[in-house]
Amino acid sequence: MSTFQDWFWEIKECVQGPHYYFSATFAPSDAERLAALVCQHPLSGFKRCHFVGKLINAPCGNSNTPGSYDLYVDQSNYAEVMSGIQRDEPIVTVAHYVWQIIGVCNRNFGIESGYGGITGTDKQTDTSLIVALAQSPELTLVDWRVVSGGDGYASVFFRTGTSATEFLAYLQMQPEKPDFVQTLRLP
Repeated sequence: MSTFQDWFWEIKECVQGPHYYFSATFAPSDAERLAALVCQHPLSGFKRCHFVGKLINAPCGNSNTPGSYDLYVDQSNYAEVMSGIQRDEPIVTVAHYVWQIIGVCNRNFGIESGYGGITGTDKQTDTSLIVALAQSPELTLVDWRVVSGGDGYASVFFRTGTSATEFLAYLQMQPEKPDFVQTLRLP
């Protein structure tokens, strides 16, 4: 069994942010299977909401494009997100300083971790979901990217790839060790 790091390991290692983003596109014929596989995956700490309409800042899909969205929102922000959707607001709003939203929009998949996301098992939950999708023989991962930024900070693209094999290899990379040795001088 392979050991995988969290998908945002490199962002954290480089102390970047404030938000962490993962996005992936699957083959055009995979849309229904993608939605079904995400729905079947155990997503502890998240609640699902289905939405049809326009969302400007969904973690998946194109901005302000009408579509069908499955959003999985961390439990502490779910009520606020649902309230905004019920008021027909085209923007996802959250109640707390940190948040975690997983989105499926057609053949697009995304994760948004606001200010690093929710601590605890939620991060392992989203990483295990991405790994399951990448390893699924029912899906073809076409491209993926790991990005940080938001709230006025420029986007920093950490990694991009065009296959499940590349993505799984990325999750197994070891952080590079510094090429210097720090010495302590005693008086």
